[in-house]
Amino acid sequence: MKKYKKSRLSFDEAVATSKFDFIKNAKWFLIAPAVILLVAIILLCTIGFKSGIDFTGGSVMTVYTNNEGIIEGAEKYDAENQSQYNKIQEKIDAVLKDNGLQAASYQISTMDIEEFSVYGGQAVVVKYQNAQDASSQQISTTNAKIQSQLLQAFGYDELTDAKYAVENSGTVTPTAGNELLFTAVIAVVSSLILVMIYLAFRFDLASSFSSFIAVLHDMFITTALALIFRITINPAFVIAMIAVMCISLFNNIFLFDAVRTNCKTGAYDNQPNSALANASIKQVLPRQIYIAAAMFIISALVAIIAVSDVRDFAMPIAIGVVVSLFSSLFVSPVLWSIGHNAGKRKKVKKPSNNDDKVAV
Repeated sequence: MKKYKKSRLSFDEAVATSKFDFIKNAKWFLIAPAVILLVAIILLCTIGFKSGIDFTGGSVMTVYTNNEGIIEGAEKYDAENQSQYNKIQEKIDAVLKDNGLQAASYQISTMDIEEFSVYGGQAVVVKYQNAQDASSQQISTTNAKIQSQLLQAFGYDELTDAKYAVENSGTVTPTAGNELLFTAVIAVVSSLILVMIYLAFRFDLASSFSSFIAVLHDMFITTALALIFRITINPAFVIAMIAVMCISLFNNIFLFDAVRTNCKTGAYDNQPNSALANASIKQVLPRQIYIAAAMFIISALVAIIAVSDVRDFAMPIAIGVVVSLFSSLFVSPVLWSIGHNAGKRKKVKKPSNNDDKVAV
């Protein structure tokens, strides 16, 4: 007879038939977040977060690129051209460095110069933090000096109307950033409470509590990794953390929906919670991995090719996707298996002797 090769198991089948015990081995995997938190605490006590000017305060300068050559004698740059955009940044970085400062972010924008009939002209906006403990007068003096040096660096004549080509757009106070952070915290806490109430009614208290701890785990670990990798803490990061919370809740709802379905079947009524949790994890894990991989690849690509402001949003999401997948495997199911009351599940009745008799 012709022999056929045994086909390989698909990924879904390989996960479903795996003998790996997620609940039993969770204690070894939980070493990683413990180490991350320890390192983050050390860094927090030493160098602190890399905060954006929205939370620390800073200044903003807008530089006209003169890409159409309207201002004669000045250098021409096209910010849409990457090599020329890099040259613009190098010139600005050099001026800021001479004043003991460093750029926090760059952004391509537009600028109006009525004196030269320029409307919607190409410009580059640079944000930078002011010197620590500097007074308002010192900040104004430094910004005036930077403005003058930028005019010289780009070949503008400071004695003519070309001085409008570099605009001191003023300072950014940390008040706006603090208000945004406060509003975001209120929104996150209130929405999280509502979702936990919903999960308690839809599933059970153990599922709701486990999801709550998993969300806190994901947000703390993502923030800790942002501190370690020196990701700027700004409004984009705050919005990214809200997205991480949503991703975490999605993973947990996905998991506990499988747990509830398995509870209804009665197949695990005489088995411990760990067996039910393991089976549920293996059922949803392939789809969770596919979704997480797609989200991570997209976020990572955006973080690599995008400008700094968008990168500060994409990188935390890429990190949060991985952290959320981790917590849905080793945090929330472990807590659920500990807190769930197995007695609520109906026990499978043993067949009695009468059930074996056949009615004649």
